[in-house]
Amino acid sequence: MKIFDKHFKVMKVALIMVFLVYLLVLCKVVLFKFSSPLTVIDSILNLNLDDDFKRHVKLNSNFLPFKTILSYVFYESNKNIVIRNVLGNLVLFLPFGFLLPMFVGRKLNYVRIIILSFFMSLVLELVQLFARVGSFDIDDLLLNTIGATFGVITQKIIIKIIKTRTNLTSHRLN
Repeated sequence: MKIFDKHFKVMKVALIMVFLVYLLVLCKVVLFKFSSPLTVIDSILNLNLDDDFKRHVKLNSNFLPFKTILSYVFYESNKNIVIRNVLGNLVLFLPFGFLLPMFVGRKLNYVRIIILSFFMSLVLELVQLFARVGSFDIDDLLLNTIGATFGVITQKIIIKIIKTRTNLTSHRLN
């Protein structure tokens, strides 16, 4: 029994490390693709909600759901941009929905994991907006949350398959 406990603890630590590396990569991809962490922090600390910021919000934000997605589908001729943006946002948060339930165990149900992914995405979008390192797009929130939902569903399916195979194996041994 002690060997199982030790193996479980090692797996838990490894999972925590994988999740932390994922969060660092997520921040790099979303927040630091065009600037350094110090630049982003400096922009937030020296935030000035003047006319220039209002102009930035107007030019670099989308608060209308599906506006960006529909413009990609109907008006964007370069399908690589469509695939990169739509699939990229879906895939970006898939690990969040997949890893977080394993990381927190049964402390949070799947609905709360999805809600947490929405708020994580919202924080990243707001940092992009206020630090002026990207654009705020409500469609990114939707796609990121859907991606996390796919991650949760994938994780549930994999766990179900593992439990089924484990039960089949244990029945064969008896």
